[in-house]
Order: sequence, then C-alpha cells, then structure tokens
Amino acid sequence: MADSNKKHYPRLYREEFELARATLSPRKGALEWSRADYEAFTYVEPGVRLVFYPHRTSAGNYHIRIRDSNSKDAALADRLMRELDKAAGYNRTFSRKM
Repeated sequence: MADSNKKHYPRLYREEFELARATLSPRKGALEWSRADYEAFTYVEPGVRLVFYPHRTSAGNYHIRIRDSNSKDAALADRLMRELDKAAGYNRTFSRKM
C-alpha cells in the first residue's frame, strides 16, 4: 500500500530536515528527501545510512524517528543519531530506533 502522505513530507517535516542539515553539515554525507514510501529523508555517507521516517505516537502526534539502515560503521551511525537527538532539544523529536 502506497504512502498517501508522501507528497506532503517536504512541507510537514521541513523544520526537521533543516535541523538535520545544520547538524550534519560539517560531515561529507548527503541528506536528501527520500523517494521510498514511509521514509521522509535519508542521510548517506561512506559506511553509514540513516533513515528518517514519520512515527505516530499513542497520543496521535507525529514526529521523526531515525534508524540505522544496515550501516557498515554502526558505532558512527549511533554517534550521529545521538548528535541529532541532542540537537533537536525539546521542540522537535528525533528518537532513535535501534
């Protein structure tokens, strides 16, 4: 089943995308909007692939979750996810899925 909200992701998650871009800007990876269903955007650099996807909480709110997508360097992926979670503060949620 196709993701009916996919076309709205750039508008709905623009702030999260910009926060991720600012946090990951010193690195040499690529952050871009994903074409896959149920994925908002992805970050790829040698040895690491992170997927940012929308998640609905039990309260009905949506936030972005991050998961490691078979990264060869799992320690670096975990460190990047921690940096993103820390940068989000209390206004936005980047929660890690391990």
